[in-house]
Amino acid sequence: MNLKSKKNRSEGMSPKGIFQRFRKDEDGALIIFSLMMMIMILWFGGMAVDLMRYETTRAKLQGSLDRATLAAADLDQVMAPADVVRDYLDKAGMLHFLQGEPSVSQGINYRVVTAQASAPMPLFFYDLPRIFTSPFSPGMTVLNVSGSSTAEERVTDVEVSLVLDVSSSMNSNNRMTNLRPAAREFVSAVLANNTNAPQGLITISMIPYSAVVNPGTVISPYLNINRTHNFSTCPMFDDSVFTTTALNLGSSYDHVSHYSYGGSNDTPINPDVTWCFTGDQNAIIPHTTSESDLHDAINDLHAYGNTAIDMGVKWGVALLDPSTESLITSLAGASGSGVPSVAAGRPEQFTQSDVLKVLVLMTDGENTQQWDLYDHYKNNLSFVWANLNNANDLVSGSNLDQTSVQTHGLSTPNNYTDDQFFWSYFDDGDGYSSNDTANRTRDYPLGYSSQTEYVNARNSGPTGPAPAGQGPTYANNVRQASWQELFATFSYRNVNYYYLYPAYQAGKIPWDTSNLDYANYVQPDYSLDQSVVDGTEADTRLSNICAAARAEGVVIYTVAFEAPSGGQTALLDCASSPSHFFDVDGTDITAAFSAIASDIRALKLTQ
Repeated sequence: MNLKSKKNRSEGMSPKGIFQRFRKDEDGALIIFSLMMMIMILWFGGMAVDLMRYETTRAKLQGSLDRATLAAADLDQVMAPADVVRDYLDKAGMLHFLQGEPSVSQGINYRVVTAQASAPMPLFFYDLPRIFTSPFSPGMTVLNVSGSSTAEERVTDVEVSLVLDVSSSMNSNNRMTNLRPAAREFVSAVLANNTNAPQGLITISMIPYSAVVNPGTVISPYLNINRTHNFSTCPMFDDSVFTTTALNLGSSYDHVSHYSYGGSNDTPINPDVTWCFTGDQNAIIPHTTSESDLHDAINDLHAYGNTAIDMGVKWGVALLDPSTESLITSLAGASGSGVPSVAAGRPEQFTQSDVLKVLVLMTDGENTQQWDLYDHYKNNLSFVWANLNNANDLVSGSNLDQTSVQTHGLSTPNNYTDDQFFWSYFDDGDGYSSNDTANRTRDYPLGYSSQTEYVNARNSGPTGPAPAGQGPTYANNVRQASWQELFATFSYRNVNYYYLYPAYQAGKIPWDTSNLDYANYVQPDYSLDQSVVDGTEADTRLSNICAAARAEGVVIYTVAFEAPSGGQTALLDCASSPSHFFDVDGTDITAAFSAIASDIRALKLTQ
């Protein structure tokens, strides 16, 4: 071995040489790079896991808060709202994350609940680089997962038209008995959350209907009615009225005659069996907030007559249409109207976003015929005369022995000297014998002592203007009755029996004649009224008015209460959707109305 090689070996074994050799040696360099890359991958992958943990925790926390506040905001919730929030979070294992007390704001018709929570979440992988940079630094980075939720149930401005069938068939199968509590509970549920603006206002209009709708004494003075009598007010509408939700209060409308359809032996006619009800019987209750007024009206509902669903819906929609705003505003706060002052300005515009307009329609039948007197009996004078005690009395208030039937002279209305009268119940001592006509036939009616007195009274004219539907009254309070007045107080069977039949038996009224109406009232099969709308036409009108209402955003619920297939089809067509249609029997009507009331008060998550 030479000295140079020995020297090299000795240098290589020295620390300096070893270090220089290590510095120049590239073996194993890839291992170091791989370790660094593994650390980086672990760090980024771990951060993704941390983010996933964060989002999972956030979703669970927010979901628990939302469920808790929604349950707490429910106006039907009997527990304290704050306790409901805590109970929900406790069951989710997150009660310890709740930040402070839940905030609760509530009034008669609203409740707002807000809750906040924060959950600290350590980041397992986020601090991985600190192992190398600061290996002895304690603690881990913590990210707070925060959540906030606000839920509200608020009944804002709501206008409801409750349209109820009160036709004769509602007397069957305990239907009226079952309807009353269902309707009362509906009213109570909807109005339970009421208060005045700006927190929201709920008004309910109730529209009972049979073959007609009675506006009642509150609304009738604001209608322009072509009066043929003053006994009742049930307007009639042309087909064109059913193509629009509006009701033109400036237009004039005919009204139904006041009479007993189908006849009645009551004398005078029982007001519960007249085609149009009198006063406020079965009358519309417009835009009220009074639970007691509605309950009283529901309790007083009386079933009679045919079924005109189209008429009920027309009125129900009209009271949701801004065209009747002047009417409701005029009634608002007025004594006896039942409309509160806060209802002024209703019905509100369809375009107003915070107003919900709802129509709830119930029937147990299907559209049938709508009747009215023939024009001749609706507008003309009869041949019955009465000697009244007072000029303001009705003919029905006079005794039968003070009535006369004109048997001649009707064809010569301006010549009073050829008039003859049969005093049907004049007693000349022989017991009203129909064969004794001499003392019961006069050339003047009862109330006058001679033809001269009668002729002078006719020439002098009526003592005052006759109210609509009432015949003229002459001197001595003697009146020529109109047909309308007779049929408003007696059935046509009793008009025959009490007034005309005695004269017919006495041979003073012929069975048939070319210029008098006698024969019409002694033939038992004679009908004095006519169908003005049949069921098919009414179905078309109903479909049209429902479509017009839906187009304006009115939400329509319909309840077929033991109704036949025709009624079910019509109500399904009318409803906003199949889910807004209910087909129920018996006491199930209560559940239907309850479901509708709950729908109107649907919860709303606001944040």
